Amino acid sequence: MILSRYLNREVFTSTLAILGVLFAIFISQRIVKYLAQAASGDITGTMVWQMVLLYSPVLLGFLLPLAFFLGCLLAFSRLYVDSEMAVLRSVGVSERKLISLLLPIAVIVALIGGAVALWLAPVANETTYQIRDEHASKLELSMLEPGRFQIFQEGEGVVYADSSESSSHLGNFFLAELPAENSPYTRIISAKSAERYYDEALDKNFLQLNDGFVYELDSDKRVRKITEFEHYYARLEAERSIVSRRKISATPTVDLIQAGDGQSWAELHWRLAVPLSVPFLLFLAIPLSRVRPREGKFAKMLPALMVYIGYIILIVVFRKWVEAEKIPGWLGFIPIYVVMGLLAARLLYAHGRANTKNTGTPSVGGDGA
Repeated sequence: MILSRYLNREVFTSTLAILGVLFAIFISQRIVKYLAQAASGDITGTMVWQMVLLYSPVLLGFLLPLAFFLGCLLAFSRLYVDSEMAVLRSVGVSERKLISLLLPIAVIVALIGGAVALWLAPVANETTYQIRDEHASKLELSMLEPGRFQIFQEGEGVVYADSSESSSHLGNFFLAELPAENSPYTRIISAKSAERYYDEALDKNFLQLNDGFVYELDSDKRVRKITEFEHYYARLEAERSIVSRRKISATPTVDLIQAGDGQSWAELHWRLAVPLSVPFLLFLAIPLSRVRPREGKFAKMLPALMVYIGYIILIVVFRKWVEAEKIPGWLGFIPIYVVMGLLAARLLYAHGRANTKNTGTPSVGGDGA
């Protein structure tokens, strides 16, 4: 249908333009943040662009519903300003017909948003953590220069290695741990090799020392105990595990469903909100975009944005409640969708009555040509 293609093209063009502008603004801020981390040595220059690329789908999933909402508002407002909407009303195109004509673009946006939020964004987040972890793994041992004694563990230890087999393995390793609150003895550890070890259960970094001895000295520096070991684990306290805790945002959607705890439910509903928001935003955009010819197409932008901000605030609040298990996990954001649906129905009804009075033709129930 010609009218359907025309309306969908208008909405798609506006949505794409707004998405491009919003994406450029937010991705620029993220690039500045990553460049600052690279300048301080936290990440490498290559990692900057890798992380920007991986952050892009996460950002797109966040911005897509907003861009679609604003795109609908701009497209419909232009139709009002150019009196094209009045012509559509005169031939019997109602709100119901308008919604049905715009369903193709709404379905496409919802499917893209759902794919990004439910699958692509978690994969991108997990890959980002893996890149950071690999970089952290190399940093922790590459900072130990062979042939030099270096202070370790915030001044509570000294390390030495006389060879470096690779970025993650050291040879002929020596570690001296000074007395601490939990241990009044000095420990001197020598090992044939050392490598980094990460304990997932504790979320801590350790040095795994292989084939060596532990010499324990008392306050008079006399050897009180000698222990031979095959593997010995020394805590890396100073480098607080740059190995990232896997945030819930990197958890696959299937695992969230299987977990069933409050945090998993909250993240699941957060992801589902991206595709589910699209139809509600379409229903709201139609009545909120109604402007008089002399008002300009941006006249109703601020009220519409206030409605969208209120919607996002409700989602954030309900997410906190689900995480804290103040409301059932299965309920999630359903009350918000009910409220949004009722608001959209009320606005559409008022919008239809206003059009009926202005044009003298029924516009709520008729399906038009």
